[in-house]
Amino acid sequence: MSSTAPVRPAPPAAAPALSGRPRGRTAAWLATAAALVLVLLGGLAVGGSGAQAVPDGLSDAGPLVDLGAPVVTLVGRIAAVATLGALLFATVLLPGRAGGLAPTSRRAVRAASVWASVSAAATGLGAVLTVSRLVGRPPTALPWSGVRVFLTDTGAGQAVLLVLGLTVLVAAGARRCAGVPGAWALLAVALAALVVPAVLTGHSSAAEDHLFAVTTLVVHVVAASVWVGGLGALLVYGRRDEGLPAAVGRFSALALLCFAATGVTGLIAASVVLGGPGAVLAAVGTGYGWLLLGKTLGLVALAVLGWQHRRRTVPQLRAGRPGAFRRFAVVELFVMLATVALAVALAASPPPAAAAPAAGSASAVPAPTAGAPAAASADPMAGHDHGPLTVGVLIDDTRFHVAHPVAPGSRVTVFNGSDQEVTITAADGSFDVTVPAGSLMTFPAPEQPGEHPFTSRHSPAYADVLVVE
Repeated sequence: MSSTAPVRPAPPAAAPALSGRPRGRTAAWLATAAALVLVLLGGLAVGGSGAQAVPDGLSDAGPLVDLGAPVVTLVGRIAAVATLGALLFATVLLPGRAGGLAPTSRRAVRAASVWASVSAAATGLGAVLTVSRLVGRPPTALPWSGVRVFLTDTGAGQAVLLVLGLTVLVAAGARRCAGVPGAWALLAVALAALVVPAVLTGHSSAAEDHLFAVTTLVVHVVAASVWVGGLGALLVYGRRDEGLPAAVGRFSALALLCFAATGVTGLIAASVVLGGPGAVLAAVGTGYGWLLLGKTLGLVALAVLGWQHRRRTVPQLRAGRPGAFRRFAVVELFVMLATVALAVALAASPPPAAAAPAAGSASAVPAPTAGAPAAASADPMAGHDHGPLTVGVLIDDTRFHVAHPVAPGSRVTVFNGSDQEVTITAADGSFDVTVPAGSLMTFPAPEQPGEHPFTSRHSPAYADVLVVE
């Protein structure tokens, strides 16, 4: 009789499900990213960022730049928060013993290196897109001289260089970090990279009470970043660690403090930027006000979710049932990230006060001066006006555009969007600069406060007033 080969059993039916799990996780990440971009773009539409038409005679960088710049900003913001969260996890939430990192914390520090690299790349790309929007040209047509002027002569550009240096330092250091002291040092550097833009750029940096406004914004940014980054780190790195209940207990106390600090400083910062509590109430109904309301509702939702955590999911986690905590924390983290997207849209949107310049400001209609024709009626700076990222004097084929008053001795950014060389010559001789066609440059503002009328030697039709105050 012939023997028959034994029949091998079929593979278990569960194998395809296991192979499909990463696909489902990838799909969930992609869906989350798409939802956050939609929240961001919706916030920009509500806030009116870039909604104004470009002045006649000036070019526009194009829709890809206009849409890509805030998306890159959001990616960089999330990467910076994720870097901070990973390092916070290794130093505070799940620290090692005897100065050494626990295995899970070591993995978090290595991930911080990747997140910091993403943050650095987004910062660099964001700088290029910022210059592109300022001068109204696509990135492929940017002259290197314009990028150099932005990086070396403007506060926003100097902030970019500093953030790049700090994030690259974190990315390199996290690869070699093996102990808790080193992770603490990297955490301090990551915090510094987060607060630099708050100090040198943003609406609060241009407020009248600069020190108070910037301090408030720094506390707001740090508290919100620790809150969001800490929860994200617990979900990504600690969800299967046996020390998760202890880490959640530490984070719970920290999150309560961050919630209080974020809410209080957010209200104060809005009041400072808009000009007082009355101005905050007056902003209701404007695009800027709707974004503020959206952030406030997000904070309220997070307060409710946090209360539910303390009441239900944390006790279940301590009892050995972590599933409810993970599911609830995923929802909470998405609400946090959606609020971050609204914050990016809010920072890119002009406050209501910007729509109505005060009398005597540089963006108002200047009075005629002896020997100089009156300037044309003021019109919007459109995509060239971003608070501290403003092109101070914009030149087109027919006239000057002056954005707003400047501080004594500060650097005034100039972009010549015309196809001819133009001079900017003050009537009192306080400044006289030549701006080549298509170039971005800066010149020092007069030290003497007041109105400084200026014209151009190339064309008497160009006339405007630079207000120093």
